[in-house]
Amino acid sequence: MTNHGYWLRNCHGYRVDSPRGRVGIVEDVLYGAKPNEPSALAVRGGLLGNRVKLVPVESVAVISPRRKLIALSEA
Repeated sequence: MTNHGYWLRNCHGYRVDSPRGRVGIVEDVLYGAKPNEPSALAVRGGLLGNRVKLVPVESVAVISPRRKLIALSEA
């Protein structure tokens, strides 16, 4: 995860896609034991945008700041 830390801390509003399709939009960045390292993303999705899914940062494969897009890995 080379420059992922910076972009993960600043990815509010980014679209999140998995290999199976769109997951949703990053609503919040959550932190665990280490205050400067994100541990999960709260992603709002669903048909009406009323579902929130927690995505561990280990699932992030690619962050494209230019496209405001996060691509998740298969796992």
